[in-house]
Amino acid sequence: MRQRFPNTLLLFVTVLSWGCGGPQTQQPDLDIRSLEENRALEIIEEVLAERGYRFEKDAGVAFANQRTFKADVKVKDHAMAIEYLTDHDIESIGEIPDPAAGSRLHVIAAKSLPKDPSGRVKPAYILFIDSRKFTYHFNPTSDQRADVTFLEVDSRLRRDLADYISWYETSIIEK
Repeated sequence: MRQRFPNTLLLFVTVLSWGCGGPQTQQPDLDIRSLEENRALEIIEEVLAERGYRFEKDAGVAFANQRTFKADVKVKDHAMAIEYLTDHDIESIGEIPDPAAGSRLHVIAAKSLPKDPSGRVKPAYILFIDSRKFTYHFNPTSDQRADVTFLEVDSRLRRDLADYISWYETSIIEK
């Protein structure tokens, strides 16, 4: 009887351990997405309109080296443009000059096109917003907490736009 007891106990513990913990399932990866360009452009237009700026879409601008491209949004009557860079834009625009050292925003001094009625080319400032820096977790499950939500990305884009406009108004318009 003594020898049977340890074997029975071992069998009981083994069977019990098979049932513990339930089925093991692997958590699916979170779907990480960049803020879509159409939503980013809506936010850009909303922020500009809230500040009283009129704008045009797909306006021609040029880098200092005269290489041109169409910016997503250019503010009318001001030398300000905004480009939301998608992977496609990065390929088509090509190399973009680096921002000023230590700058949180990617603002580039450039030239605007076309010339104003006096024939002068006004200096322009282009804010480049890299879509790869505006990613969020799309549809996290109740078991998964999203590190970055859509609302956080939306708010960060609005803040960056407000900072750019404030910089332009205090540094450029007031000069």
